[in-house]
Amino acid sequence: MLKIKNPIEKHFEKITCYHIYFFVFIFLSKIPVYWHIMNMIFLSPPMNYTCLVPFKGKPCPCDDPDWDKSVFTQTMQTKYGIVCDQAWLVSFSQSMLYVGTLIGALLFGFLSDLFGRLSMFTLSCFWLGITGCLVIVMPTVTTYTVMRCLEGVGVGGAIVIGFVLLIEFCGTKHREMVTALYHIPINIGHISLAGMSYLMRDCDVLQLGLSLPVFLCVVIWFLVYESPKWLMDRGNIPKAAKVMQKISKFNKNNSCDTIEEEMNEFCTARDATAQTKVHFFQIFRHRKLSRNLLCMSFIYFVTGMGYYGVAQYIGTMSGDIHLNVAISGTLLIPGTLSTAFLLRLMSRRRFLMLTNFFSGVFMLAVIFIPADYPIVRMVMASIGCCFFFMSFVIVFLYSVELFPTSVRNSVLGFLSVLSRLGQIIAPPINSLNPTVAGAIFGVAAIIGAALCYPLPETKHIDLPSTLEDSKALPRTRQQMNEDIQLR
Repeated sequence: MLKIKNPIEKHFEKITCYHIYFFVFIFLSKIPVYWHIMNMIFLSPPMNYTCLVPFKGKPCPCDDPDWDKSVFTQTMQTKYGIVCDQAWLVSFSQSMLYVGTLIGALLFGFLSDLFGRLSMFTLSCFWLGITGCLVIVMPTVTTYTVMRCLEGVGVGGAIVIGFVLLIEFCGTKHREMVTALYHIPINIGHISLAGMSYLMRDCDVLQLGLSLPVFLCVVIWFLVYESPKWLMDRGNIPKAAKVMQKISKFNKNNSCDTIEEEMNEFCTARDATAQTKVHFFQIFRHRKLSRNLLCMSFIYFVTGMGYYGVAQYIGTMSGDIHLNVAISGTLLIPGTLSTAFLLRLMSRRRFLMLTNFFSGVFMLAVIFIPADYPIVRMVMASIGCCFFFMSFVIVFLYSVELFPTSVRNSVLGFLSVLSRLGQIIAPPINSLNPTVAGAIFGVAAIIGAALCYPLPETKHIDLPSTLEDSKALPRTRQQMNEDIQLR
């Protein structure tokens, strides 16, 4: 492994005024993006109806449903008349939104590796804003579902690129803390979504209210700089140096006067060791990288299925839907804050293993609690959701630390595809018997915990730039300590 310190990581070891400025914009952009991931809870909530002219005394089929609009004045079901044998269209539309996020994560992941993080991030936000507004004018359930899928494309791109941008502006020392705090806006989005729905009970009004703020995220293009690490690793050292100098000027210091020379020295030394850049599909030629990718693939699948699935699972529980979702979102905040603290104390692998294990245990506990105790079941499911969310925080950080720069966004895009696949099957799982659904979420999480064991440790290690860096990641704590001492 190359022993010369990456000059960008060295200059980013300290949190500066520019970092706080940059983080604020990226953090705030997360809230409206996240609304679009979870809004199906309120766009198509469970709706009761009475058939005015029942067929042979039965509620289905029904051509003239009288909807109970005491909570929601209009939903996807009432707007398009979805009843009886068409009820599957609700979970299908939810799954198609996640199909879109899958496509967007993969597509924008590859594009941002080619054309830059910042430009693709703002493009994905613009795409999300446009498609989100178009959803409300779709005349049929078919066109509605297609537009929801296209809306998901923007969501997937914004999530993947926003996180990679964040990580590439962080030094090794603060990576855990910043990553954990990055998920606080998700918690805020989770809670505020319930508030938005409480104020806007019409699905079209709610969708518009959630979509317009996304356009503010596009302004970020004019307010922050492109990732200098991406520029340097793409060979554009002069532009990377210029970005670093602008950041230094913003911070009112001269710490980057010699940054271009440092970058040239670093890249020359790296090239002299004949280190190899790898393309995405070449990962499978290397046993260690293949193992890491396969294990992380299942873990991503489980965290996507578990977190979003259990959040929807809570939304279908008895009681006030707005209160249930708000409580589950509120319980995520202590989980996120504790993650920020525990990431500094524990290794990545052990922490991810424990959060997966406990999320599985709590979900299995839910299915054994009698239905006569709905509050206990809701709290236990919320704690399980909290552990799933903690796994989500860790797995995003862990995955970007396992793979070299040349494929980091592509790998994150691919892994996000697996996460979206988990999200896609979550609505059909929730349509099953609650006991079966809870068991699926619980068992899958425990299997994910077991698959953490073969992974290497990345705590306190610089982001790998090349294939050799990734292959040299330490397997044990002793190897990790020896590597840190050498550095």
